[in-house]
Amino acid sequence: MKSDERFPMGFWNYADIQRQGPEDVRDWDEAGMTLTLGPEYGLDQAGTDRMVAILDECARRDIRLILCHAHSSYLHLKEVGEETFKKDFAAAVAAIGPHPALYGFHVGDEPMAENFEAACRTMRLQREVAPNLTPFLNLMSCQDGFEGRVGFTDWADYLDAYTEGGQPDFYCYDCYMQMIEGTSGWETYFTNLRHYHEAEQRHGIPFWTTLLSCGHFGFHYPKEDDLRWQLSSAVAHGAKGLLWFFFYMRHPHCNYQVPPIDEHYERTETYQWLSRICRTFLKTTAPVLRQAKLRRVSHVGQAWGGTALFDGQGIVQSARSLYDVPLIVSEFQHPDGSDYVLVVNNATTGFNQAELSVQARDLHHVGWDGEENLPMGPGKEKEGDLVTVTPWLAPGQMELWRVEPL
Repeated sequence: MKSDERFPMGFWNYADIQRQGPEDVRDWDEAGMTLTLGPEYGLDQAGTDRMVAILDECARRDIRLILCHAHSSYLHLKEVGEETFKKDFAAAVAAIGPHPALYGFHVGDEPMAENFEAACRTMRLQREVAPNLTPFLNLMSCQDGFEGRVGFTDWADYLDAYTEGGQPDFYCYDCYMQMIEGTSGWETYFTNLRHYHEAEQRHGIPFWTTLLSCGHFGFHYPKEDDLRWQLSSAVAHGAKGLLWFFFYMRHPHCNYQVPPIDEHYERTETYQWLSRICRTFLKTTAPVLRQAKLRRVSHVGQAWGGTALFDGQGIVQSARSLYDVPLIVSEFQHPDGSDYVLVVNNATTGFNQAELSVQARDLHHVGWDGEENLPMGPGKEKEGDLVTVTPWLAPGQMELWRVEPL
C-alpha cells in the first residue's frame, strides 16, 4: 500500500463499533488521515464483520488501521495469563486475516507503574504471535509528579526500560498542556518533545506524539492556527507520526468542545481546519520529513523545555525574527545525504517574518507536491558562501529548504 510511504497521521477513535461503518472512512480520508486507530470491537461476530468492512474501505482509500480488540490489551493479559492471551490474540488476528490495511493491534494507553511490566510483555507477546504486525502502546507524558505514575524518578530511565522491555518499533505519547491558554504549558510540551527525541537518539527508535484537536478540562479548543502550530512544532522536533485527540465526540462528553465530528455526527469547523493543515502538510514537507533525521533543533527568541537557544553552530549561520516573535530552526539530513533546513513561526498568534542565513551554494524551497523552487527569486539573496531567505510566516507555519552544498 502507498500509505506505507506516507507520513503516519491518525486519531484516537472512541466511536461505537455499532455506529461506525465503512462509510465513515471517507471522513478520515478527507481529513488527511493515513494511519489511524479503529473503534473498540471484538466481543461479537457482528462487530468483527463491521471491522472487516471498515478495513476493506481503508484499503480502497490507502489508509492503514490499528485495531483495538478486546483481547489485544495488557489488561486482558493480566486477567487471563500468557497462554490464554496468546490463544485469544491469535484468534483475533485470524478473524481479520492477512488484510492489507491492517497495521497492528492496540496494546493499551498510558500504563501506570503497576501495569508497566504487563504492557511491555504484551508488546512482546503480540509480536510473537503476529510478527508481521506492529504492536501499538501509548505512553504518558512527562509532567510534575510523574514518579508516582510511572514508577521511575528519571524520564530517560523510564524510556530506556520501556525500550528494553517492550522492544517497540516506535514510541508514542500524548501531551495537551500546550493548549492551556497562553504559554504556561509550553515548558511541559517542549520538555516531552526533547525527552522523546533524546530517546530516539539513544536507541534509534522514532517517536510519534498525540496532539489536541478537542478542547476539554482546562485545555481550550484549538483553532486552525493552534492546530497548525502543534503539527509544525512537533515535526520540527523530530516527530515521525502524529495522532489527534480526538475525532468523534465522546458520550457523555463532559466539557469536551468542538471535535472534528460532533455529537450530531456532523463535521465541525475543527474538521475543516484539521483537514486543511494535515493535507497541506502531506502535500508539501511530509514526504521529506518522514525520512529525514533531525540533526539539530533550536529556538530563536525564547527557548522552552530545555531546547537550546540558537547559537549559529550548524549550517544555519544566523537566524532572527524580524517581528520579535519566537522561531524554531531545525536541521535535518535525508537518507540520500541531502541536508534540509526548516523554520517554524513558534507562536499561535501573529504573523512573523524570519531571516535565515545558511552556508550553501543555494537553497531550494520545498513546495507543493514536493517540487523545488530552484531559481533565486524574491526573498532570497546570496552573498559569498551564505544564502539568506526571509519568509513570511503565519502562526505555526513551517517552511523547508534543501541545502545545495558549497
